[in-house]
Amino acid sequence: MSGADGAVVVSVTGGVAGLAATYARLLALAEAYDAAAGRMRDWAALGARTLVNDDLVASAALAPLSLAEAGAAVAGATTGRDGVLTESFGWTLDAEAVRLAVRLLEGADELAEGAVSSLDHALGRALGRTLGLGAPLWLPTLAGATCATALLWSHLPADGRERLRGRLEPGGEALEEWGTDHPRLVERLAGGAGGVLDGLVGLPLRVTETAVLARLLAGVYDPGRARVLALPGVTVAGSARRPRSVEDLVDHLSQLSELSGPARPEMNGTIEVQSFEGPDGGARHVVYLPGTDDMTTLPWTQDDDVRDLGANLMLVGDAPTAYGDGVLAALEQAGVGPDEPVLLAGHSQGGLQAAQLLGSLGAADHGYSVTHVVTAGSPVAHLGPFPPGSHVLSLEQQGDVVPLLDGAANPDSPEHLTLTFEAGHVAGDDVGGHHGFAAYAAGAAAADASTDPGVAEQVRSLHDAGFLGGEPPGGVRHTVYRITRAP
Repeated sequence: MSGADGAVVVSVTGGVAGLAATYARLLALAEAYDAAAGRMRDWAALGARTLVNDDLVASAALAPLSLAEAGAAVAGATTGRDGVLTESFGWTLDAEAVRLAVRLLEGADELAEGAVSSLDHALGRALGRTLGLGAPLWLPTLAGATCATALLWSHLPADGRERLRGRLEPGGEALEEWGTDHPRLVERLAGGAGGVLDGLVGLPLRVTETAVLARLLAGVYDPGRARVLALPGVTVAGSARRPRSVEDLVDHLSQLSELSGPARPEMNGTIEVQSFEGPDGGARHVVYLPGTDDMTTLPWTQDDDVRDLGANLMLVGDAPTAYGDGVLAALEQAGVGPDEPVLLAGHSQGGLQAAQLLGSLGAADHGYSVTHVVTAGSPVAHLGPFPPGSHVLSLEQQGDVVPLLDGAANPDSPEHLTLTFEAGHVAGDDVGGHHGFAAYAAGAAAADASTDPGVAEQVRSLHDAGFLGGEPPGGVRHTVYRITRAP
């Protein structure tokens, strides 16, 4: 699968060239100003000590005019109008001005984010109240409309039913076109979902974040426990090769996802672990995490699928999952050491799980050195902050509604960079195409070729760490594992 058709980068947020990193550099500049002012004050004190030096004072009887000239020169250089002590106050004021500017900018960012969140919640609450108060009217009307629709449906010819179904069913053309044409409205609707619940229930639940609502809904599912089985005879085309690029990572994820396609439910939950030698001679590990296998799972229809709707809700709500436990168990089976760098690459739910294992469930919880994460089409806004020095590259296709379902934009941080791109005709016109691997391969190729300093640093870090590159010494060890859920 190739991104040769091209993808246009729409926006880049976060990373080493993002706002948060810029604010950090400004604060470092303020510290440098303070340090310079401190050195100037030290010089002024040195000048004062020079004026009272015993040898200099003793020379007054022999050369009083020279002593006076020397004293005037030292005083002018230290405490005069252009002296170092006077200048030090200016440098201190500059440092405080820079800090104040950063605080004001950060405060404005927080106010804007809070205003959007509050507006989403207020609109959702108003909608929930309206639906709740109008239920006596709209429920009978809905029932009548349902009966009338059923009657009309029974009299339509078969081809007419299919055309109408394609336009009106959930996932049909009309809904898909609206979602892909208005992706940010989908994000705002998701952001206000907690407000709708507040309004409907009529209790001050203050469910202000999609993550909190997702956690509530996930509570009706059984998280279960992970069972992990190695499948040594199972491989895909890229199993024995170290990925050379971000596009290769997405291609490999696509190949692995095909193992658990709709016609092969017995392979649901498969992941792959690659291990090879890095540039320093130490081991490197790349873990590929595909996305959801079953989006229709209800609490009473749960089976052994570990990547189901319940797991999605748990991950958006930042709750532990059997999927995550299975990934950690697979790392243990693969012999991954606690200090050996790990890259997690995931699509959709797989990206959610990868981000959680780096962020909220970090090395302090599981003991593995996850240093890099690449996500494709994953709603990961609530899964940070990520450890200083780590790298998270999130690819989001313009028009893909899935990464927007957490109801918030990914935060701007030096560790986390989000690249939004438009894949054009590669993505197609439906939700599946916008969320599919062809679109994300094109976006990954755009990341590989990008000259944006933040994107280039993320990609370069993957190469420098040894996760991407040519054939490593000793080749590549690889094993596919299947993770299932036990009640």
